[in-house]
Amino acid sequence: MTIDIRICQFLVLTTSTGAIHQYQNYFTNQPITYGGKRYEFAPFRAEGSISSLNGDNSLLQVLFPNIELIVRLLDAGNGNRLSTLELTTQWLTNTDAYTPNVQTEYYVGIGASLSETTIELRFRSAVDSVSSNFPARTLTRELVGPLPLDSQLYLQ
Repeated sequence: MTIDIRICQFLVLTTSTGAIHQYQNYFTNQPITYGGKRYEFAPFRAEGSISSLNGDNSLLQVLFPNIELIVRLLDAGNGNRLSTLELTTQWLTNTDAYTPNVQTEYYVGIGASLSETTIELRFRSAVDSVSSNFPARTLTRELVGPLPLDSQLYLQ
């Protein structure tokens, strides 16, 4: 008995110059409308930590074949520096219908590398890259009401 796992990823890449690129990697050579946006087909694969509960700011790599379309994307986007990526992972049924299982993650571009066969776009999590003192507010009476007189403070 074989089980098919059908996963489609929708990639929205906004370059540092403001250009928006929308690709999906499941429906071969056909554009798909998903969430009100039109996605062209591009053969890519996301590797690395898709989500993390402990905030370790892991590296995400999106790998493309070395084709002219992606080379132009890099040229127009300053080598993937300071781009933003919205990556939505959508599970599909055996009839290619969308399931309610969906996950969307947001990333910030930190660079790219090229080889003869592959183009690698590197990203860090947009949330995890915030400094350790976020938010930069202190507890005051105006923010939380009356503060306790002893050192026992419970955050829920």
